[in-house]
Amino acid sequence: AASRFGIVVKSGAALEELGTIAHIGFDKTGTLTRNNPVVTDVVAANGYSKHHVLAWAAAVERASTHPIATAIAAAAPIAPWATAVTELPGNGVTGTVDGHEVTIGSPRWIHAAELGQAIAELELDGKTCVVVRRDGQAAGVIAIRDELRSEAAGAIAALAHDGITVSMLTGDNSRTAHSLAAEAGIEDVRAELTPEYKARIVSEMAELAPTAMVGDGINDAPALAAATVGIAMGTSGSDAAIESADIAFTGNDLRLIPLGLRHARRTRRIIDQNLALSVAIIAALLPLAISGVFNLAAVVLVHEGAEVLLILNGLRAARAKGMLTEA
Repeated sequence: AASRFGIVVKSGAALEELGTIAHIGFDKTGTLTRNNPVVTDVVAANGYSKHHVLAWAAAVERASTHPIATAIAAAAPIAPWATAVTELPGNGVTGTVDGHEVTIGSPRWIHAAELGQAIAELELDGKTCVVVRRDGQAAGVIAIRDELRSEAAGAIAALAHDGITVSMLTGDNSRTAHSLAAEAGIEDVRAELTPEYKARIVSEMAELAPTAMVGDGINDAPALAAATVGIAMGTSGSDAAIESADIAFTGNDLRLIPLGLRHARRTRRIIDQNLALSVAIIAALLPLAISGVFNLAAVVLVHEGAEVLLILNGLRAARAKGMLTEA
């Protein structure tokens, strides 16, 4: 039934655990946002040109699958080729361009004091900044903007209505994270997280209450594995994220999350009903059989009839039409 509205569940245990979720952590880039970032600004340090800064960054980022890397590469389609490219999850990428070492990473990882004012102003506008360093010197900063998904605020409101608390967990800077979180209606924001720290926070949340983590990138894989239930955005998610998750979406619509939670809770209720009914029937049949009120044939008849009843009740969990209407 879940697969009919775009949710692939890897096991029955994952579906049952999904029905217990009380808290959800969302990654930002590619999950809450449209996963279509574009370069909006390029600021060059003294002695460098915007054209060269963007070209050097594109040369190195061309080898990465991160959405920010894709945006930078698209902004400079004609760029030199980089060699010895190494991706450092949660920090950035480094490589060699025309014999010079070029490194691209977050301002927290690459110190660029002379560009600090420009970075602060860009981040206040909800933009993500990466610093470009050439041969150990900060050459410039590139700003990328990824708009919030149109359905994000509605999905968060639906979760709140259902009693689910929400957090944003992102490796992006605090200013950008809080700006987008405010648009989505998320109050709890954890920003500037490394993949390891994100996983630790999710693990701590899961100890307090059943917690789901929603992500799509390779940086989210540890957090997805640490959650009670890991949820990967299937169509745009990395292989590592999908492999680490318990549940994958075949689409990118965030409204699938409250829909999936409602379906899982309904399924758990049906399971509980069947278990309770099974125990009640056996508890009633046992003394009746021992006392002789029911003979063997009557006991078998009642028991088999109850099994049919349980099967019919269980089949209600396979109905997706009502869930789709509710969404």
